[in-house]
Amino acid sequence: MSTSTLTTNLQTWASNAHHNLTTATSRLSIYDYIRLVTIVGAYCLLRPYLMKLGARFQAKDHEREIDMDELSPSAKISPNSLRGQVQVLDDSESEEEGRVSGMDWGKKARRRQRMVLRKILDEEERIRREEEEAEDDKEIQEFLVDA
Repeated sequence: MSTSTLTTNLQTWASNAHHNLTTATSRLSIYDYIRLVTIVGAYCLLRPYLMKLGARFQAKDHEREIDMDELSPSAKISPNSLRGQVQVLDDSESEEEGRVSGMDWGKKARRRQRMVLRKILDEEERIRREEEEAEDDKEIQEFLVDA
């Protein structure tokens, strides 16, 4: 496509757009303008409420638990159905360390991710246990009488 045909096409499109817009707006009556303003105004006023309503429905849908009846035994579980559910899988003995083939790509990354999740969960459990022990010690200190 040469430069002259490109500029010719752009000029044609611009003149067509100008002609269509001027004829469309010149044929509108006062009733049509009032109707247009009413529709645009209603949209602007109702849009925030509609967005909040949609967000509420979406949040309710995300909080809904997955029923096993919804999933057929042969159906594949989609990643969207698993969001928000954290499970730490045990290392299986079938995973071998040294060998990497086309089918084994990502096994090391999955194993590392499981280890990270396991460490995070263990750390949270340790912190919670220490807080409970500290709270128990405080309760015991209350009942001890200094002699």
